Formats: sequence, C-alpha cells, structure tokens
Amino acid sequence: MQKVKILKLSPEDAQLLQKCAELEKICIPEEAWSLESFRSEAGKPSGFVLAALEENRKLAGFLTASCILDTADLTNIAVAPEYRRRGIAGLLLKKLCAEIGKVSLFLEVRESNLPARSFYQKHGFEQVGIRKNFYQHPDENAILMKLESE
Repeated sequence: MQKVKILKLSPEDAQLLQKCAELEKICIPEEAWSLESFRSEAGKPSGFVLAALEENRKLAGFLTASCILDTADLTNIAVAPEYRRRGIAGLLLKKLCAEIGKVSLFLEVRESNLPARSFYQKHGFEQVGIRKNFYQHPDENAILMKLESE
C-alpha cells in the first residue's frame, strides 16, 4: 500500500467531502450522511472531518467527530472495503486524538458490530453503557464506549 496522509477537511474541500459522502453510502447505506452534513461538520469550530488519502489522492477512509471543551464524540469512521485491515482506521483515530488533546472521547457502536467493538477495545476504548434501541434499520441497542485520550 502507498503511504497514507491524514488531512483535516474544511467546507472548501468540496470534492473530498463528496467522496466521503459516497464512501459512507457504501459502508453505512442505511444511515449515510449527506454531502451537506459533511460540509456542515467540517465548518463547525468544534467539528472534525479527517480524510485518509493515498499519494494519488484516492480516499481510503474518513472519520468525523466533534469536540467541545473536555468531551469529544466520534460520530463516524469508515474505510473503503479495499483498504480494510491495513491500519487506516487506527491512523485516523490516532490523528483525531492528536488534534483534540486530553479529553474524554465517546462513541456509540451497534451491539452486533463485533469487529468494530473489537477495534475500539484494541485502541483503548471501554464499554461504559448501553443505549436501548438507539439504532434503526434494524432496531438495535448501541454500546456506549469511552476513551481517555492523552
């Protein structure tokens, strides 16, 4: 695999934000964000849209999050199928932690999504609760996880 670069996107990065929206439709079709949602998140002072790009500027994955004071929420992370199991998600998470500093980072993950739960645990997240019927299509509980970033 070519070297991957992680960039923090702004609303002006229209083409990359569009690629994030397209990748999301592949990875999470039932809950995909629109281009406008990505643009809005990138434009917020508290918002983060991080993109993992190969040297050829091909989008390998992205992460979205928001951070207010000492609390952050990881709202989305997706890696293109052809780039999975190559450390891209870990690079995105590491970059987010470097950007936000020492905060409590939270996320929700589908109870049935064992690979994602394992990934988060591997990266230091701990289960701190359950949100009953948080997800739809299908209806499912969310596992609330927390990481104390450094």
